[in-house]
Amino acid sequence: MRTGLKNNIAYSFFDPEIGVLKDMIALITPDHVGMFRESYGGILKMVFRLTDCDRSAIHTLLQFYDPGLRARCPWNFTCSLFESGNGQGRFEGKGKLPGFHLSFLEANAKEHAAVGNWKTVCALIAVSIYGIVLFPNQKNFVDHNAIRLFMQRNPIPTLIGDVYYSVHNRNEKRRGGLVRCCSQLLFRWFMGYLPSRGAFVQIDPSVKWSFRLMGLRADDIAWTHNGLAGQDFICSCGSLPNVPLVGVQGCINYNPMLLRRQMGFAIEGPPLGREIQESFYFPIDGNQTKLRQVLDEWRDIQRRGKVPYGKVNCRYFPLFEDWLRKRIESTFLPFPGGDSVCPRIEGPSSSVSMEEFLEMKRAKDQLLAEKAELERSVAHFQAANQEIKVKMEDQDKRHALEAKRFEMDTAYYGKISQALASSNREHDITKEKLFRASKVIEDEKRRQIIVRDQRDDRVKGLIAEWEAKLQVKESEKLKIIAERDHYMAERDHYFRQMKIHQKEVGRLQQENTELRFAAEFARREDEIGPSVGPSSS
Repeated sequence: MRTGLKNNIAYSFFDPEIGVLKDMIALITPDHVGMFRESYGGILKMVFRLTDCDRSAIHTLLQFYDPGLRARCPWNFTCSLFESGNGQGRFEGKGKLPGFHLSFLEANAKEHAAVGNWKTVCALIAVSIYGIVLFPNQKNFVDHNAIRLFMQRNPIPTLIGDVYYSVHNRNEKRRGGLVRCCSQLLFRWFMGYLPSRGAFVQIDPSVKWSFRLMGLRADDIAWTHNGLAGQDFICSCGSLPNVPLVGVQGCINYNPMLLRRQMGFAIEGPPLGREIQESFYFPIDGNQTKLRQVLDEWRDIQRRGKVPYGKVNCRYFPLFEDWLRKRIESTFLPFPGGDSVCPRIEGPSSSVSMEEFLEMKRAKDQLLAEKAELERSVAHFQAANQEIKVKMEDQDKRHALEAKRFEMDTAYYGKISQALASSNREHDITKEKLFRASKVIEDEKRRQIIVRDQRDDRVKGLIAEWEAKLQVKESEKLKIIAERDHYMAERDHYFRQMKIHQKEVGRLQQENTELRFAAEFARREDEIGPSVGPSSS
């Protein structure tokens, strides 16, 4: 038991056999290396084997992990988007996971290289690197998770999730064990923050990494990379106060409020409790509902940067330093402190003491008070100046208004004179037109009188002619009436004669009937003869 220090945890890492990958990479001719990089980025740089010294560096780094804070720096190693290939093959099974054996992918890559199908060769090599180096699971085996991530073309969130989840999982109960992540990428990322020149680089490789790291100061760390200083970064997702990460094995959140310095912004005070709380930590298997919830949170991403953190300033202030010191006192460091391995270079310090901070605060308050007084004076003078300016503007406006009114009156009178002259001309023209119109009217009246007389004569002639026609029609009407009366009288006489004739015909028919009956009776009597009466005795 080490007093004042926390116990070290024994970590182990995947040790992939990269000989087959090296042979596959050798298939790419120099003319097609550029095509591979354009399609799959710089993942060829990840195909190397960690030395014992490299593993010791990662092992030492992970001893500083604080499970309560998820206290890891952001993953800022840049990977390119990945493009899926069209390699033909078959799934095999290894354990419970389907996938491809590395030898099968190697054989396919050689076949396609022989026929010059370089796009497929590059895809087979890239997916092999995914399964063996970036997302290792089984030795010389590319499982379906690596293939799925290769097809999705965005491995970065999963890489980060693998590191956080696996390290946090191995820190539970300080049990240690195999860290399921890309150790090569973790090593490259870690080395990117350490000094790349000077006394630190010249240290004997046999010196322990614990001694090297404990001898570093904050000024020795390269806090920002790749032009990230001052850029906006993801600070939360959805309703969560932090960012959830989904790895191959499980899901865990990390706290981006602790990475402001890596993004180039000053850390003025300790983080809030909700900013470093545990939002998610669970394995993928059997937690599909939680996984869907995490994926839904990623639909709403919040970013922060210069707003609200201000300009770039990679410093931290006493309040944060006190909080960090108390955190270290409660969680302990894994190694004892040591002397600095890098000589101090005079220059601007990234931190300030409490006395300097208070002095700067007092000076700032005094300057703010003076600024407020000056602002009040300036405001007073500006108000007076504004009042004078307003009065002058009013006078200028009135003068301009009078001048404009005079110009308008002058123009108005000129227009009136022009209108009078024009009116006189129009009056003369109108008189001439009226005279001509009077003559035309008189001529028209005489013509109308003549036309009226002619019309009256014509009307009288038509009336006489019409009256004559009426008399003729009247006589014809009387004649027609007389003829009608004569016809009616003849018709009545005819009807009377017809009735008499009908009566006579009826009488004759009656007599004829009686005569025929009498003749028939006489004929029958003649046929019968005289009748014989009964004899008397």
